[in-house]
Amino acid sequence: MGFDIFASGGSSIDRLIETTLQIEAIPRFRLEDRKAALNVRKKVLSDLDSKLSALTSLAKKYTDILTDYFAAKTASSSDSALFSATAESSALVGNHDVFVERLAISDTRVSQQYSATGTELRTFFDTNGSQTFQISVGHPTDSDSSNREIISVTVNPTGATNDDIMNEIALAVNNAMSSAVTADTIDADEKLSASVVHEEDGKSRMIFKSSKSGFTYRMVMTDSGNSLLSTLDINSTAQSSGTAGGYITSVGTSASDSLLNAKLQVNGLTFYRDSNAIGDILDGVTMTLKGVSQTTENMKVEVDVKSVKEGLQELLDAYNSVINFLKENSRVDPDTKVRGALAGDSTYSFLRSKLRGILTGKVSGIDAGNPEHLFEIGITAASDGTLSFTGTDKFENALAEGSTKVSDLFNSTNGIANDLKDLLNNYVKVGGIISDSTNSMADKIKSMDKRIERFDDRLAKRELQLRTEFARMQQIATLLGGQSAAFASLTSSFRF
Repeated sequence: MGFDIFASGGSSIDRLIETTLQIEAIPRFRLEDRKAALNVRKKVLSDLDSKLSALTSLAKKYTDILTDYFAAKTASSSDSALFSATAESSALVGNHDVFVERLAISDTRVSQQYSATGTELRTFFDTNGSQTFQISVGHPTDSDSSNREIISVTVNPTGATNDDIMNEIALAVNNAMSSAVTADTIDADEKLSASVVHEEDGKSRMIFKSSKSGFTYRMVMTDSGNSLLSTLDINSTAQSSGTAGGYITSVGTSASDSLLNAKLQVNGLTFYRDSNAIGDILDGVTMTLKGVSQTTENMKVEVDVKSVKEGLQELLDAYNSVINFLKENSRVDPDTKVRGALAGDSTYSFLRSKLRGILTGKVSGIDAGNPEHLFEIGITAASDGTLSFTGTDKFENALAEGSTKVSDLFNSTNGIANDLKDLLNNYVKVGGIISDSTNSMADKIKSMDKRIERFDDRLAKRELQLRTEFARMQQIATLLGGQSAAFASLTSSFRF
């Protein structure tokens, strides 16, 4: 009878081939491990680059010698319902008395009241034809704060009723203003608007209203040849009353007697302004008037310790994040002995050491008497190198004595921010340390991918070779089995 050296079946052959391939693929697995380690390191460096870039941006902010971020000021009002205030860093610290006597208002003119269905205006145009009038609007320039521009309005309405014709006049005014804006004759917020209102059923008026408040932006109207504006009574020099037209608020003849202007007292002096947003009374302070005072209120300008501290905290947070990240990825786990992606790399251990030195060391070149260390303004380092505010009083006192007490620590020639920027730029710039490292690793990973691909091709060929050899061995085994059976049959007739 025949015999089969593969009597256990094809599955045994598959297992034998799989075992053989696994042994021969050990170098490939090592390549995969090395590739995985490179990818981990590449990801860690990418994350580090993001953190260092964030820290670099904040450091650059504090190297700006033109903007003193430590001189931020805040302004507060004793009654925010009457006025609010904001302060720039150029504002001087102090307390100010404020009394708001009047708010600024837009110039508004109204026509006489008409019967909406009446035909008086139709008769006027039938008699006099097309009419052109002019409206002068304020358009201050850098060289002439009193500059005005004249806008011409031509109307030749086709409507039958007073209401129809007033709407056509209003549309002509609005179109003329829009055209002036398009032509850059005036700014968009300087144009006046015209509309028709209905005080009661069947009664209509026209309204002209300036977009901006104040005497500067008052309307000055020049009538048409046949006195259309006088017919409308919209250019009356009297205040509107009853059904008559005229002004709503007295325009006056100057900034000081015009009721269009805001009027307020600051520290006992009286000021008149076109707008309720006023930024030219106290340097660096913008006031927004909201209501009329009954008593004198107080406005306080002081150092904005909160915003300065919050801004500086961003820098500390970014620094702490870098320090913790470097520490975590440079350690060797004492239990598992697993090494961080940056463990043993002197480039990044140097970075961590250098960062700690910059933030905790002495800043040279500081003016005598000013703080030379962060701990002198209430920022101290923990044992792990991270920084935090631990002395708020020290920080507030340093700012109160002048922003340079703090800013010199950061933006002086040897200041913290400048040293940080110079150090980190070597790491995060294009072609810098991290960029070169990640590019090098990317090249290595590509090379490994190609080697792994070639390995896979060889293993595929090796598998085919093994299957062919095992098939041949099966044939030989089958042949030998047949010969053995024949021999056994032949010899069975012999007796010894």
